[in-house]
Amino acid sequence: MEDHQAPRTASQRIRETFALSRDFMVLVFALIVVSLGFGLLGPIMPTFREILGMTESELGAAYSLFAFAMVFALPPAGLLADKIGKKRMIIYGVLLFGITTFAMVLITEPYQFALLRILEGVGAAMVMPAAFALTLDIVPEGKRGVAMGAEGTAQLLGGLAGPALGGVIAGEIDFYIPFYFAAALAVLCAVIVSFIHEPVIQRPEDEKISMKTMFGAWKRNAAKDSALVALTARGFAMGVVQGLWALGLILFWTDKIDMSLSEIGIAMSIGILTMAVGTIPFGVLSDRYGRKPFIIIGGTFMAGGLAAMILATDTWHVYVLVAVSEFGAAVSNPSVGAMLGDVMEKRERGRVMGAYQTVQGVGNIAGFSALGVMYERISPRAPILMCAGALAAATAIIALFVSETYGTNKKTKSMSDETTKTASYGGSPDFQK
Repeated sequence: MEDHQAPRTASQRIRETFALSRDFMVLVFALIVVSLGFGLLGPIMPTFREILGMTESELGAAYSLFAFAMVFALPPAGLLADKIGKKRMIIYGVLLFGITTFAMVLITEPYQFALLRILEGVGAAMVMPAAFALTLDIVPEGKRGVAMGAEGTAQLLGGLAGPALGGVIAGEIDFYIPFYFAAALAVLCAVIVSFIHEPVIQRPEDEKISMKTMFGAWKRNAAKDSALVALTARGFAMGVVQGLWALGLILFWTDKIDMSLSEIGIAMSIGILTMAVGTIPFGVLSDRYGRKPFIIIGGTFMAGGLAAMILATDTWHVYVLVAVSEFGAAVSNPSVGAMLGDVMEKRERGRVMGAYQTVQGVGNIAGFSALGVMYERISPRAPILMCAGALAAATAIIALFVSETYGTNKKTKSMSDETTKTASYGGSPDFQK
């Protein structure tokens, strides 16, 4: 007599889809906490322009120092994430963020603001590749889309109340109070991360991880899957977008639409809420239907919503267009992270992400550096149009040069991960160990 499994109920299928490890849930909670701290500061940081008597160009230059520091710190940060552990790197990075955030209340000169932006860039470099690689280590391949969606949603939920709350507190009570809260939340995040059990990745005894092999890891992975090349090119374009997006929009909203700090905080919270609602569902769909379609659809929404921002003349226009743009981000972001995970070897994720985010950081520098010049010498709308163009270019790169990565080479990557436990690398002479 044959045994037949009873068909799974809808609730069972849902539980299986979203069942992730205890360590991943701890990481998600930590991200909620630290993202709340980041969110508190989002709408108020550009106010240092008036407090310190800075021009738009000087403010853009100070912001670009963050990107410069991040670019130079990412290679050693990715290296150290593979060497000393991703959990420790995350803890050190968020603690550095807490220290620099607290120090913001003490500054009285533009050079002090610039110095703290440099230190913040170093902290970001310590956290970004380590958090991404740790997520991939503790989540199975078949749930990467869900995990990226959950991680993104965690950061969004943490930041959901942040912008509105930070704007209201700074505008109505005291400008510096959000900085104290953000510093305390960074310390709390570090404590939470310490409870994660980081898996041990086995490496050959003779493998030497050094700065010399940093971009060699990226090159080896790109040789195995050319999608990484196109994804990295897209990363550069998105770096330009990040350099223009937040600061350029806030300056435009302040100067041309006369929005208050509270209204700016509300606009940012609307965007975060939109992303929070959509990120996990589109992560689930990414695991079912593939990554590429959602990256293209989401990028189209982002570029269109941002391009239309130059026509905004009222606060409610901003609210609507922010929702449109961030809906696009919710559609595409989980698929981008999952696709990157699809094309990386397990034991080199820290280094590969360090190289990838270094390139993205160069895009940040380009965006921040262009912001002040474009805003002052061309038009306050020019950075927004450049940002929309960069988004369109990033989307076109995926549409034209990347084939679907999900489900196409599971066996190959599984065999490769097993092989790398016992085999050392060759590679180009330019990137020898």
